[in-house]
Amino acid sequence: MRPLIQKLPLSKNSSFLIDKFFTPDFETPWHYHSEYEITLILKGKGKRFIGNHVGDFAEGELILLGPNLPHLFRKDNPDEEGGSMVVHFQEDFLGPGFAAIPEMQKIKLLFERSKMGVRVVGKSREVCATQMNNVFKQSGMDRLIALLQLLTMLAHTDEYELLSSPEVGGQNARDSDRLNKVFDYVMTHFTENIQLDKVAEIANMSYSGFCRYFKNRTKKNFSHFVNEIRIGYACRRLMESDVSVSTVCYECGFNNLTNFNEQFKKIIKLTPHQFKIKNRQ
Repeated sequence: MRPLIQKLPLSKNSSFLIDKFFTPDFETPWHYHSEYEITLILKGKGKRFIGNHVGDFAEGELILLGPNLPHLFRKDNPDEEGGSMVVHFQEDFLGPGFAAIPEMQKIKLLFERSKMGVRVVGKSREVCATQMNNVFKQSGMDRLIALLQLLTMLAHTDEYELLSSPEVGGQNARDSDRLNKVFDYVMTHFTENIQLDKVAEIANMSYSGFCRYFKNRTKKNFSHFVNEIRIGYACRRLMESDVSVSTVCYECGFNNLTNFNEQFKKIIKLTPHQFKIKNRQ
């Protein structure tokens, strides 16, 4: 497995990095780094893991991540092409003390929010995505000015969601490797009957020790985490086909329709039937 603490070399000709990544380089393991990151999903859909947050991503997603915030974007189908545009920069990329000037105070507050992961939504997402493409097209001082304009847009919008708990930071390499193995196993086997003792064995921990460890690291129970993955898959199946709710229930790993309905409503705030009707409308 590749190193989980990512080192990002800066170019001699730029104070920050911006690049596009496509399959197979679209995905990296559960990792973190000291740089701020802005990610725009160009192609693909799947699950995002950010700190203790789990959610769905799709084309057009725009997210700002703070330093040392663990994250992973995993496509639903690894064989399908995916792509992203990513910006990486240090807080002092404009030079020591620049972040302390009065004109930077809004951006400083943005940086504080980024410690939890910031998902931009609404019209702001479209505007900021257009500006991020503009950053990519520019060079030299024009590229730097375009990035500052992008940060200013992100700092002033109120169309955003905070994703993770603020206390979740980067783990050491051993912890990251352990969580990456757990995530990989769940994403591969969530349609099956997942035994907790098997997952604890994969993490090289005792049953009770793993339960405490996972709750401490992700701020949620392992069973709830698995249910989130299953329900996310169920939502996509209900949106993409005319398959029945009972069929989807068993396809996504539940073996009890009543429990499936309860968990679906708990996570989505709608019953599966309500969700299906709403999305058809």
